[in-house]
Amino acid sequence: MTHEADVIEEGILTTERIDLYHLRIKRPDAPKVLLLGGSNFDLRLKRAFLNSPLALNCDLFTYEPRGIGRTQHPSGTWTMQDYARDALAALDALGWSDAIVVGESFGGMTALHLALLAPERVCRMVIASATAGGPEHASYDIARFLDLPLEDAAMEALCLQDTRNAALRQHDPEAFALKVSERMKFETAFRDPSLTSGGYLRLLEARRAHDCKARLDQITVPTTVIAGRFDTQARPEAQKALADALPNSSFHLFDAGHGVLFTDPTATQIAYDSITAEALDYDDQESA
Repeated sequence: MTHEADVIEEGILTTERIDLYHLRIKRPDAPKVLLLGGSNFDLRLKRAFLNSPLALNCDLFTYEPRGIGRTQHPSGTWTMQDYARDALAALDALGWSDAIVVGESFGGMTALHLALLAPERVCRMVIASATAGGPEHASYDIARFLDLPLEDAAMEALCLQDTRNAALRQHDPEAFALKVSERMKFETAFRDPSLTSGGYLRLLEARRAHDCKARLDQITVPTTVIAGRFDTQARPEAQKALADALPNSSFHLFDAGHGVLFTDPTATQIAYDSITAEALDYDDQESA
């Protein structure tokens, strides 16, 4: 677990494009890691990564994406290119010539666009719970949940992100109800400002147009793709297709759902090992 003294910076970082609410654990001699979080990456609520080897052993920088939390919400229509350019602006503001990029879910999509935009700035990637997009391999359009009552949206999201929750709902209703309650608490806390401002919806509109499938052969950096077997938000077969299309990648499949990166300790360790270029041969985890 990180210590308070380790967290050197948390607050607004002004870049040439956008003011980002960020968190950085500064370790000058450690690998430089840019962590790009998911579509609801509000740092008030999403801090599990602080207990991971990435936080314990890396010079780690992360931020709330535009539309979320305390990061600036510029006017206009946003695209995935905007999110990639925001990440590039963050690297510039940090004075980092390059970084290892770890992207989870929406952050994984952003990482792919960043690698296409500025390949010289990305020296290695870990992509978890994300797909290349396009008609065949798009992640589920979670904007549909915004039209549902809060409890219904929570139940649908839980079953989408981990199909084992559907069985739990049937066989242990009390345990499932507890998960639904926890999810509703998260969504209620997340609502202001990300939903009330309209920022989350604008992010999801950019996410809906994500498609870099035809350009994956241009991403040549070593990439580790990590998937959960029970994830139907970013289907495992779509994540495997992403890994197969990348020229220099490895694929690892776990008995987990969406968010596998920080919920499965072995997945987290594989991510860290890939960052430090250590052996990735976990023969019982790699998918054929």
